[in-house]
Amino acid sequence: MATPPSFTKVMDNAVTETWYAMMPDVIDNITDSIATLALLRERGRFKTQNGGQDITRTVRYALPSVSNVSKGDILPQGETQSKTAARWTWRYTAGHVQRSIFDDQINSGPDKVKDYVTDRIEELMLSLEDDFEEKLHAATVTDESGKAMQGLNDAIPVSGSKSTGTYGGIDRSNSWWQAKYKAGTAPKEVNLLDDMKSLYNTIDSGGKGHPNYIVTDQTLFEVYENYALDASQIIKDEGTKLADLGFNVLRFKGQPMIYTTEAINATDMLMLNTDFIDVVYDPKMWFNLGPWKDVPLQGERIAHVINACNLISPQLRR
Repeated sequence: MATPPSFTKVMDNAVTETWYAMMPDVIDNITDSIATLALLRERGRFKTQNGGQDITRTVRYALPSVSNVSKGDILPQGETQSKTAARWTWRYTAGHVQRSIFDDQINSGPDKVKDYVTDRIEELMLSLEDDFEEKLHAATVTDESGKAMQGLNDAIPVSGSKSTGTYGGIDRSNSWWQAKYKAGTAPKEVNLLDDMKSLYNTIDSGGKGHPNYIVTDQTLFEVYENYALDASQIIKDEGTKLADLGFNVLRFKGQPMIYTTEAINATDMLMLNTDFIDVVYDPKMWFNLGPWKDVPLQGERIAHVINACNLISPQLRR
């Protein structure tokens, strides 16, 4: 007959083994449930980094000057300071699986263990999914304080905050460390398409890197769908797997466009180049289930999943 300690260990092992068997699917389910993360992962923008005090990227902000010269002229000289380092802190997300030894006993029969264990894991998966989506579209934190993963609004704050605070430890007051902006023109039903073309071309800057992903709120998405959309664009999205995952996808200049009901600023539209957005994570601390621990003086057992990651962009003008 199993003693209580050995019985508890059996249930610990059952949950742990099931978690690691399900972990690839858990990661797929979480990233694929959030359009932006699904697209970034599909495009190879999930990057690993083993440890380190910070997540760093080299940022080029100037080029050496070039002069036109002729015989007798003095040639240009002097080294141009053209690069600096952007530094982002690791952000940590903690979720947990918690069980009661009383529930363990009730569900210990061979026909119940699997459902009981799967239910605990699905609860953790859903909580992590909600947290990632919320933080991805959370409001800007201009001083980069806090514990949450930085999101799209940290890279591209509202225009009134574009020169306020820091991003990647670099002062946003530097003109080269700001996104491109354009105010919408009323009425949007008439002017939205022209505004979108203007911003798209401003970011592209003559072919140097056009946006390849557009995120907006439901209101602007529907205005575009109803008033601005060429009928030829109302087709299944073929260039990404977003439509296959169930997302409502339109196209602008051939680029996928989605809406989110999360905390994107109302009537804002983000035109992004995903070549310059990375989700950096430490594979040693990425959806790994930690050891089981007793909750003092209670019949509870708890294990945590702690993820180390952050979302960064080293080219805000893109």
